[in-house]
This record gives sequence, C-alpha cells and structure tokens, in this order.
Amino acid sequence: RLGVVFRPYHRARRRPTTARGTAPSGDSPRAAMRAGRSPPAAHSEAPPKRLPLLQRLAERRRRALAGPAAGRRHHLRNAIPPIFALTEALVSERLKRRSAEFADNRPEICALDPQSFAKQVIEGQLAFDGGNWVQPLFKRRGGAWHLCKLEVLYRMSDATRVPFPAFVNFVAASSDQSPNPDPELRRTFCGLAIRSMQRIDELLSKLGAVHRRALAKARLLTALNVTAKQLREALRTPLTNSKLMAIEETEYDDEPHDISELRQTAWRTFGAYSLDDVKPTLSDIFGGMATPPPYEAPRTPQGQPFKPLATVYRHDFAFARRFIEDFKVAVAADPTAEAEIKLDEEFCCYLIGVGHAPFAREAMRRWSEDYPEASAVIRAAGVRLIQEALLAGMGICFEVSFEDSDVQWLFEALPELEGCLLKQGGLSGSMALPSSFIADDLLTLEG
Repeated sequence: RLGVVFRPYHRARRRPTTARGTAPSGDSPRAAMRAGRSPPAAHSEAPPKRLPLLQRLAERRRRALAGPAAGRRHHLRNAIPPIFALTEALVSERLKRRSAEFADNRPEICALDPQSFAKQVIEGQLAFDGGNWVQPLFKRRGGAWHLCKLEVLYRMSDATRVPFPAFVNFVAASSDQSPNPDPELRRTFCGLAIRSMQRIDELLSKLGAVHRRALAKARLLTALNVTAKQLREALRTPLTNSKLMAIEETEYDDEPHDISELRQTAWRTFGAYSLDDVKPTLSDIFGGMATPPPYEAPRTPQGQPFKPLATVYRHDFAFARRFIEDFKVAVAADPTAEAEIKLDEEFCCYLIGVGHAPFAREAMRRWSEDYPEASAVIRAAGVRLIQEALLAGMGICFEVSFEDSDVQWLFEALPELEGCLLKQGGLSGSMALPSSFIADDLLTLEG
C-alpha cells in the first residue's frame, strides 16, 4: 500500500463574529461566557444540520472499508501536514536503520562492461525499484534543518552507492563524457531517465489527491536528473504530477542549440528546474589576474593529488551564470518559477572544507594553511556566484553533509542565504531508500 499517512496537527480556528462583536448563533453558551458575553438564549441556537441517514451510513461504510488510516484522512482536507517538522536527525535516523536491510552490490554486476550492464541490469530490470531510490535534501529554516526535497538517485541494491565502476562507465559511454558515445547506449540512458520520471509520476498518483495537495502546499518536490540532451524527451513525456517534480540538469551532455528555450518550457512544466554539479575551472578562479597566487592541488594522506581544479569542465561558473540569466527570464514571466544552483562536492571541499572522503576535512585544512591566498580567492569567487544566484531568486545546494559551524562564516557574509541553503543527504550522507518506500518510511514520520 502506497498511501501516505500524514499525522495531523490542529490549528486553532477563530470564530467569526457579527457586526456587533457577538458570537454567531451557533456559539455554545460556554464559548460566549469565555468571551465576556451573555450566553445566547436557548431558542436562538439553530440545531445543526445532519446529513440524510443513507448518506451518513454510506460515509461510515466507506471509512470502514478504507481502514483506519483512510478514516483519519478526511480531517486533513484543508490542513497542511507538518512535513517541515521532519528534521534532519529524525529522517537520517530512519534512513540509517532502513538502509541496513539492503545488500551490497554484487561484485560480478559491478564488473560488467557498459553494454552488458545496459542489457542485463537496466533493460533486465535487475535493480530494486528499477534503480529509483531517493535521498533527502534539507533546507535551513530558523536555524534548523528540515526535509524539503527528495532526490532520485540510481541504486541497485546497496543504499549507499551505485554499482561501481559499472554504472559510472555506462554513463560515460552513453553521454558526451565520451568522445564517441554509443548511440544504442545513449538511447538506453535516456530511456532510464524517462522511466524514472514515469515511475515517480505513478507513485505520486497513488498517494491520492489530498496528499498531493499537501505536498504541493509544503513544496516537497521529488527531483530527477536529466542531461541537457535528454531534456527535450523529458518535456515530451506525458505526466500527471509534473508540478510535484523537479528536474536537475546534469553535466554529462553538451547543451543543444536551443537549451534556453527548453529551459523556459521546463520552468513552466515542472515544479522546479535546477543546475546540477557546478564547480569552477582554473580560469574561473585565476583568469584575468595579472599575478595569480601560488596554487597546487590538495593531497591525500598517501600524497596523491586530491580534488585538483580542472582546466575544462562543462558546468563551470561561466555555464552557471548563463543558467542564472535564463532563470531571470523565466521568473520575469512567472514569479513562481523555482531553481537552485547545486555546488559539486569537489568545490565544497574548497569553499567550506568538507567532502565525502573521510580525510577531506584534514586535507583541506592543511591545504588552506599552505595556500592561504589561493584559498581566499577561491572562496571569494564562490561567494560571488552564490550572491548572483540569490539576487536572481534562486536557492543554493551544497552536495555534501556538513555542520552549521562549517557554513557560519558564509551566513555572516550573506545573511540572505538563510532560508535558501540546502544540504544533500544530511547526517545520512549518501544513503537512499527505494522510491516505493518513501510513503511509509519518510512521510509518515512525526517531527
């Protein structure tokens, strides 16, 4: 059963008053006395209207057949569920406990070549839920982190990682990451993205109209990844619940010539459209400087280069600024359009000193001490891009888990970041749940 049970909360409703400030005739004597009025005469209270007997019996039977959960749902018709009460700690604890139930990816699957992986795993539907798993994203509001979005990630059976390196090699061979992408693999990759959208759309439909309205009021969207070259096909796909879905443009493909027009359509079609995996190149940081500061890549504990800035990257800062300009056009036509710039884990290492690797904090601390001028220049470039996005009305997502102390300096530099900053995964890191589990495992939690 995929029905979501939102635990209700009751908001006090103010009784309407007449022009003289007295309670309407339906007020109880006790309510009138609490308000300092004389209780109404007994004959002034009209008896409440009751539904016809057959209609009352039919309603009782409907609730009985639907079960206890559905019997509670009629109270929520006009209420917003406390989704934003789902804190980072609460959601992460459930994710960690649930993820322990899933098995590791099988070694023979991880070793498959791209063609075999496409045929056996993707087309063979070997992954749990077809590979559609969801990871929570949290937004800081009032100094606390609350669930605000669910991002669809590819997982097979391991809650924390893709089948590596098979899936990574498949994506590379089927996109513009390869100098000669395989046409058949490209079609398979696009088909995977479209089927993911359709599965999420079907799941949202099964939640019921009451719960879809609740998700819309709470702005809890489910985000899916598509490449720039898959976007056209995504926009052609008939979807019932597109406004409850967000699209993230990934960096795997070059942009088509009409990408700006496609993005405008995407902002009109979906609940949000964001730019994924943004990070700077060396020219983004040091280009135009007469005398750039000394820079060398950080080092791993074994002395190997760690997260060096790239010379060429598709979703660099220049690309991000073009995306921001496209969003300005969209929001001028429709002020409800939404977007985020998602900063890649590699750049988060430089900006806030946090990455996925267990040694990332120490490695970046040592590097910033060895290259303080380069560190300051990189941070300043990041702050400028974030500020440009905020001024355009966009949100910012860091694709890492971090502590409040890691970003306190950023909130001091940009107070307007409050309410606009997201973090990916939170305390649960890269863990995800199969998409068919979200109703019972995440949305039923009580904050």
